[in-house]
Amino acid sequence: MSFRCYGLRGAQKLWLCRLYLFKMHDSFKRLSNKMSTSSWQQLIPDNKALYSGKWQLSLSGKSFSVLNPATGERLRSVPACSKEECEVCVNLASVSQKEWAAKSPDERSSVIRKWADTIRENVDSLAALITAENGKSSSDARTEVLTGVSALEWYAEEAKRVYGYHVPSLRSHLRQQLIVHQPVGVVGVITPWNFPLSMITRKVGAALASGCSVIVKPAEDTPLSALAIAYLGVEKAGIPSGVLNVITAKGGGEGAEQVGDVFCRHPSVRLIGFTGSTKVGMALYAKAANSGKRVLLEMGGNAPFIIFDSANIEKAVDGTVGCKFRCSGQTCVSANRIFVHERIYDKFVSRLSEAVSRLHMGNGANPNVNLGPVINENALNKIDSLVRSAIKSGAQAIVGGQGRLMGKDSSGFDYSKGYFYPATVLSNCHTKMECIEQEIFGPVASICRFKSEEEVIEAANETFYGLAGYIYTENINQAWRMADRLQVGMVGLNTGFVSTPELPFGGVKNSGIGREGGPHALHEFMNVKTITWDISEN
Repeated sequence: MSFRCYGLRGAQKLWLCRLYLFKMHDSFKRLSNKMSTSSWQQLIPDNKALYSGKWQLSLSGKSFSVLNPATGERLRSVPACSKEECEVCVNLASVSQKEWAAKSPDERSSVIRKWADTIRENVDSLAALITAENGKSSSDARTEVLTGVSALEWYAEEAKRVYGYHVPSLRSHLRQQLIVHQPVGVVGVITPWNFPLSMITRKVGAALASGCSVIVKPAEDTPLSALAIAYLGVEKAGIPSGVLNVITAKGGGEGAEQVGDVFCRHPSVRLIGFTGSTKVGMALYAKAANSGKRVLLEMGGNAPFIIFDSANIEKAVDGTVGCKFRCSGQTCVSANRIFVHERIYDKFVSRLSEAVSRLHMGNGANPNVNLGPVINENALNKIDSLVRSAIKSGAQAIVGGQGRLMGKDSSGFDYSKGYFYPATVLSNCHTKMECIEQEIFGPVASICRFKSEEEVIEAANETFYGLAGYIYTENINQAWRMADRLQVGMVGLNTGFVSTPELPFGGVKNSGIGREGGPHALHEFMNVKTITWDISEN
């Protein structure tokens, strides 16, 4: 296509060419968004869940709607399943698991690798879907899809590396002793809404690589991503019938709780993998104990983010923004308690406030947006309550803090239709404030000051949680001392990111049990068996 500007001067031609290119780009962008939306629709069978090897309605015929948290629009309806569907599903999954476990590690690896490839091929559609049902920015959503792919690629390789070993006998050379690993069986997985795709691949990938079958119960706010990647896994990648299942259920006693109860009491379910609140995780833990089930729990975080006076402030600000405001602060490893040394406190607060003020909040489908809504009204109300309480207790809102966003932005986007809480920076916080004691799970940076290493390590560890912690310092010895003393499962030194497929992910104290990812992740889904062999002739 050519574009000619006869009779115009150079500057006019340049201006018109830029206008033309801008309009072409805008048209392409709208077409691309439309194609992404329509293409993710094709990945989800209408109002059906995947159980017992088929795409089916709920047995009751009931369903519930999934809404876009940025616009309030209805995206899809999904089946409102309960214990009946789950029990039927477990029975077939138990049979399918034995067949799946009998396949060679290389066969399982090949299927998982193909699943990863099909997800990567649909990255744009899946990212658009995550943005639609979760609200996060399109760049964050795309990163999540690729993170999920990386997890599957890692597990595809680890499937071939579940090694047993020989243990020499202390008593006799005529006695041979072996240790082998075998899959636990059927795994029930309950996943959260903040990472509706990657939390599934991180759990399910390890379970499949180990030879287990899986039943996924995704969060009621974001079940569509689970259904979409299950479709790609079963229909495109060749995961056998009954090996991967997705049961959608509404929260409360009528659905999600009943599915959890089946996971806890059914004898064929041998392990429960859960990511979510500590309250729900502990309830599952207690119920699972009654039938001797293993659990893999990843729960609350309340992460400390410690910045010493030797830190590179620009790097610390960038790390804080990335760690705190990714997914609108709704991650279990978000910086929840920010401790800054008194010598650099004012400078850091000023720089952070400038950076946060530049964040653009809105519909994540807009490529210029880097901060989306929170997931629902309950989440928004909790955030607002904690901020109000902090201000009442002496905190100062340097940025934001004015409550739910209403009205329209300069482009005409209507905030009042979604669940938008403004990016907020609170200074002059202290450790007895609710926003410090509780995980705020929102776009709010609560900042405390400290004087000494001993003071801040005591404050950082004064919590029931211990998932992740972050330290910014240029003092090597101090970095080691702090990393050693922080009571957490993961430490970020001069970085706000700690999650990657090749490293174990998990916490201590009330933040969880077990580890996902890393070289030993598959062992969480396997039993250890010893074989003792007397090779003497008599």
